[in-house]
Amino acid sequence: MNDLVYLTAHQLAKAIRIRQVSSTEVIEAYLSQIAQYNPALNAIVTLDAENAIAQSKVADRALAQGENWGPLHGVPVTIKDTLETKGLGTTSSYQPLANYVPKQDATVVARLRAAGAIILGKTNTPQLAGNFQTNSPLFGRTNNPWNHEYTPGGSTGGGASAIAAGLSPLELGSDIGGSIRVPSHFCGIFGLKPTQNRVSTFGHIPELPGTPKTIHHLQTIGPLARSVEDLRLCLSLIQDPDPRQPEVIPISKQVNPATTLQSYRYAWTEGFGEIPATAQTKAALEKLASSLTDIGCCVEQHNEPPNFDSNAVRETYFNIYKFELGLSQPNLTQIQQQQRYVTALIERDILIANIESFLSNWDVWLCPVVPVPAFTHRQPGEPIEVEGREFSYWTTIGAYVTIFNLTGNPAVVLPFTQSKEGLPIGVQVVGRRGSDLKLLEIAEKLTQVTGFFQRPPGY
Repeated sequence: MNDLVYLTAHQLAKAIRIRQVSSTEVIEAYLSQIAQYNPALNAIVTLDAENAIAQSKVADRALAQGENWGPLHGVPVTIKDTLETKGLGTTSSYQPLANYVPKQDATVVARLRAAGAIILGKTNTPQLAGNFQTNSPLFGRTNNPWNHEYTPGGSTGGGASAIAAGLSPLELGSDIGGSIRVPSHFCGIFGLKPTQNRVSTFGHIPELPGTPKTIHHLQTIGPLARSVEDLRLCLSLIQDPDPRQPEVIPISKQVNPATTLQSYRYAWTEGFGEIPATAQTKAALEKLASSLTDIGCCVEQHNEPPNFDSNAVRETYFNIYKFELGLSQPNLTQIQQQQRYVTALIERDILIANIESFLSNWDVWLCPVVPVPAFTHRQPGEPIEVEGREFSYWTTIGAYVTIFNLTGNPAVVLPFTQSKEGLPIGVQVVGRRGSDLKLLEIAEKLTQVTGFFQRPPGY
């Protein structure tokens, strides 16, 4: 059973489809794993066990009668507690929503259900997805399966912990400032932040239910999994326009994959701006670049693209973030805030043009995810230590990920190596806007060098 829960989602789907294993057996195996490990991890905070078992029996009967619901027929999934799930509590770890049970699914949830997926439960998140750690005022703290004294990251921390610990094969998360990529890096799993506006965010909290849409930039929804193939499968199911969100645009699904790693051109960097990566993180990127060079790939180091100022990028990001989330800036009048917002949008357009121009010469850009591996649980705002120096909590953790929320580029996190403390270190693989499928093709080939998912010790 322990091996069953560590199959990938697409492997489970195939095993169920060819009747090698029943959906009910799969669901029961996951429920057993959850019962054993979730109490110490606190990754899944709302478990829908009874309904999941009932659904799995229906799935098995349907298959026996020749009926196939879709690519995830009978496969369990978990959903970040910021995404609305019809009939299942959705709180976004926000006290006023403690008893909120939506009457409809978020678009992405509805699309997974339509593909045959069975929802096991909801995973933990910080209040309104607003932190790089996962410590919920409603549900408490989530721990990292690699070491319970360490954070799994945030805000999709519950989901990343669940995927790594074999509590779920596939998670739907969200990313407004690294919230898929930071936990994927900290927990040693795969994660995808799609191109902005490729996937509908309808039914995501924030915004609060019933309130007008104010978040028009930065936010994306994407999968966390134990393989690139699962990321691709999930994206294929959740992408496409949504009549309830007109800014979601159709993007070409044509891919003309090259046949080898050597067919692509790779830029790489060991960090951005004044926040340095740890020596071990830099060494990991250097090792990856060297390994690709050794097999004949075109690889070139670029620490900052032309016309790229990390400090200015950060300020632009936060000016958009604060305005769209309605975060008060008491030192500014409303007119001043609006002016800053408009200026930030103009700066964003310039940055997008610069990054796209830079990436026109490269197929992917290899970057660190966070300057550090996972760190011990702490109060938000407590400094982060990098090579003996203390840096700002918010600036450090988001330093290498918020850039791509601002520009809207797709980014995949691949697990790569481990720190001397035994904590995962991932790599962020970035592509041009709209190149998600090409990016995933390259990312999958890169696993020949970076390696595959590794179970945390003891799971």
